[in-house]
Amino acid sequence: MGSRRLPLRARSDTALRAPRPGFTLIELLVVISIIATLASMMLPSLSRAKEKARTITCINNLRQLGISIKIYADDQGDRYPPSETGGKSTRQTLGGRDPIARLAGDYPSARSRPLFTYLEPSEVYRCPRDMGQRILPCGNPPLKPSNWETIGCSYQYNAGLLTTLSKGGFRQEPDDRVDGIANKYEGWAPSPVHYILMHEPPARPYGCASGAPEWYQWHYAQGSTDIADPKTARPQFISPVLFTDLHTVVHNFTKSLVTDPYYPYEPTKEWIWYKPKDGLTSAP
Repeated sequence: MGSRRLPLRARSDTALRAPRPGFTLIELLVVISIIATLASMMLPSLSRAKEKARTITCINNLRQLGISIKIYADDQGDRYPPSETGGKSTRQTLGGRDPIARLAGDYPSARSRPLFTYLEPSEVYRCPRDMGQRILPCGNPPLKPSNWETIGCSYQYNAGLLTTLSKGGFRQEPDDRVDGIANKYEGWAPSPVHYILMHEPPARPYGCASGAPEWYQWHYAQGSTDIADPKTARPQFISPVLFTDLHTVVHNFTKSLVTDPYYPYEPTKEWIWYKPKDGLTSAP
């Protein structure tokens, strides 16, 4: 018999497999550049979506506050809440949590606030974009880092004492400069669908006769949120608003604050800040 030949050893899979080209450095850089470009295009959209979600939260909060105010009025002979309780203003504290210790002498406690029985302290009183207010020019303690964290409420009650610049004011004499709608009967507002009941600070200026006024930006704010001159700031004086008919809207108050900052409270087709004595509230 002849010699038996052994079969040749089969080549390994690795040897048979065709070589695979990898990414070159230039190709890798191009891919990274494309990903970075797409990310930069998407981030602003994501940021705006997040900001819109926060604004919706504030709108929902104001709706709940509006319902609570309505129930309060029903229990109080159809009158709106007062502008102060125990000698302390409720314009910034219609409800909410206790103020921090250093501000306890300036703001009412949670239990003494008008809405406590109707809507107890909770996140409903907090705006997620609450950046606080720097009101040092008037000698008042600053509400930083936020109104919610210092006085327990982010929202303001339109109950008179609206800040005006020196040599400015109201083109019509207000029916009640001091208290506004506070303690008035529900039918007092000249146009319930337009009359502002509650709002956030960016809607108007703040200050006092002895100091420079300030404006604020919370929603979509970039950089400082404490504004010394509205004309040099971004046009983002955005504020969710509750009206006396209890509907809520997000408005940008930039035009009123910038066009004529000496008269920021004059009626427009969208809102009314005060009731004139002569009853005329038509927009220009």
